[in-house]
Order: sequence, then C-alpha cells, then structure tokens
Amino acid sequence: MKKTININLGGSAFIIDEDAYGLLKNYLDDIASRLPEHDAEVINDVESRLSEIFQNNLSIRSQVIDSERVRRAMSVMGRPEEFGEKTHIDEMKETLRNEQQASAPRRLYRNLNDRWLGGVCSGVALYFGIDPTLVRVILLILFICFLSGLLIYIVLWIVLPKAYLNPDGSVNHF
Repeated sequence: MKKTININLGGSAFIIDEDAYGLLKNYLDDIASRLPEHDAEVINDVESRLSEIFQNNLSIRSQVIDSERVRRAMSVMGRPEEFGEKTHIDEMKETLRNEQQASAPRRLYRNLNDRWLGGVCSGVALYFGIDPTLVRVILLILFICFLSGLLIYIVLWIVLPKAYLNPDGSVNHF
C-alpha cells in the first residue's frame, strides 16, 4: 500500500503516489533551477506538456500516476540539462546537498534498475563502488566451488530492501 497525493499539474488534477511525486518534484525543480527567474512561462509549458502525457497514459483501470509513468514522461520531455545551465546559487545548493548525502550513512539495497534476478549483485556493487559484473563473477565462483553462492544470494534477496535509483542518483526505496 502506498500513500497518494492529489496534485495540480498544468491546470489538471492528478492522483500520484508519494515516490512518483518526489521524482516529479525533483525533475521540475531541476528544470526550474536552469531557467532565469522571470521565465515562469517555460515551467508552465513543461507542466502543461507533462499533464498531457499523464492524461494520455491514464486508463479506466489505473488512475494513479506511479514512478514508472513519471520516468516515461521524463524520457519524453528530455533531461533537465537540455533546458539550460544551472545558476551559481543552484550549484551551491546542490554541492551542499551532495555533502550532506556523503556524510549520511550508506545503506545496502537491491538495485532494481540493473538486475538479472533480484538486483542483489548490482546493489552490493553499488554499495562498494565496483562493477556489478565482478560481483556476479565472485558469486558464481562461490556457487561453483563451495555451493554457498546460491544460499548467500537467496538470503540477501530476502533480507535486503529493494530500491530504484533516480536519474539524479538518489534512491527510491520500498
């Protein structure tokens, strides 16, 4: 069960789940940070276009906008970098946010963006900052030599929380 939020986007009302709202808000904030302050018209145009995309993708069966729909709309609209360069103040804010995230403790997740089965190897590789293929090879060697690789993988699959990586590098965990 997920928490939903009612939003007004481009003059239309939508119901959006909490994770998707955070993703959409970060996307719109990133675009706004790249535009001059007096250029609210472009933001309104972006919101209107996103509203059209969401209206076209909603069906009778599903009336809630989820993270996947937001990601698809973002891919249609383009990356925030295409809207211009960040201003100096926004770069300072981002640097501060990155420093705060760097000081926060890291957590081990199953990375569902880059997975073969459950995302365990990809999550472990992301945690240690190494290539997921290397972790997969190590796990395969453990499985072949000691038959413990499968047991380790299954236990981690059960224990580790799943997460999706946002385009900005933040984590949506479930």
